[in-house]
Amino acid sequence: MIELSVEKYVYPNGEVGLENLKLELYGNEIIIGSTGSGKSTLLKLLNGLIPNFYGGELRGSVKIFGGKPNPKDVAYVKQIPEESITCSRVKEELIFPLIQRGWKKSEALKEAEELAEELRISHLLERYTFELSTGELQLVEIASAILSSSKLIALDEPFAHLSERSAKRVIEILKDEKVVVAEHRIEFSDCFERIVNFGIEEKSYPELKSEIGEVIHDGALRIRKGEIVAVIGENGAGKTMLLKKLAKEMRRLDVGIVLQNPAYHLTEKRVKDEAGNFLSEFELEKVANRHPQSLSVGQMRKVAIAKAFKHEVLLLDEPTAGLDVNFREKLLYLLRKYRKTAVIATHDLKLASSCDRVVEV
Repeated sequence: MIELSVEKYVYPNGEVGLENLKLELYGNEIIIGSTGSGKSTLLKLLNGLIPNFYGGELRGSVKIFGGKPNPKDVAYVKQIPEESITCSRVKEELIFPLIQRGWKKSEALKEAEELAEELRISHLLERYTFELSTGELQLVEIASAILSSSKLIALDEPFAHLSERSAKRVIEILKDEKVVVAEHRIEFSDCFERIVNFGIEEKSYPELKSEIGEVIHDGALRIRKGEIVAVIGENGAGKTMLLKKLAKEMRRLDVGIVLQNPAYHLTEKRVKDEAGNFLSEFELEKVANRHPQSLSVGQMRKVAIAKAFKHEVLLLDEPTAGLDVNFREKLLYLLRKYRKTAVIATHDLKLASSCDRVVEV
């Protein structure tokens, strides 16, 4: 059993991460909640990253199966898989946790190959990790965590960049493990024994229709002014590459692109300087004076998209990843309110179904 009794945790920058939390977990829970509600902070407590790595002030206690939080007992899969990669090749990444535990390389490779087959990622084994899509990397890091044979796996937004088919395959395999999952794709909630709600209430926004005009681009994709196009497909199908190709083709137009790692787009010292006139629309007033890089991944994504809203045409790669269910409707509402033209690469099929057109790659 996992026992958390946290009076308060404050990050080094003074931001309160968690407060007044008493919780018992048993290893088959999904934690849902609004963006910035403390889900990621909780997961970092479980393996000792907080406070041992992040610092800050923790008042309270955390017990993992009767012991102290530590990375040996708790494998942690981060929201941005690129930040967890340790090896240049996929097969080396998978056998690394087994080698650490004393396995022979030949035995470790056999174990890794069997799991890769289950996850349908055998074709990636000889690939370089830096060549993979974010979704493919996410599958590799989940596999690495499973192979670590840890007592508990803590997964932060593990399905954010996965197709529905890949996510369901991962969930089936994780049924044999003790897991705590923080996730915004609440459609998978019923797959877990228990739901822990960190506070989220679904909101509704006015329904607006796109005002679609003439063709403004006819290249890798035919796009009309004011149209919102969803691009869907399996992991590694080429959705991100399509957005990058469009950005190159449309360089004469007023185009803004937001890739999957929002930190790449944030260059100012304050959120309000990044978001500009869209600070209020994206509900960022409370963090207006924060440094953008100090925010949660979901909050950073909102800032990056708000920054891109100064452009007429938006290319958005997984814009709802790491964001709560309300942002799906809010994003479409804002795109239509400000008459933006947008191409959205996404695994969020509910988001895609609300767009004007869906293209599968």
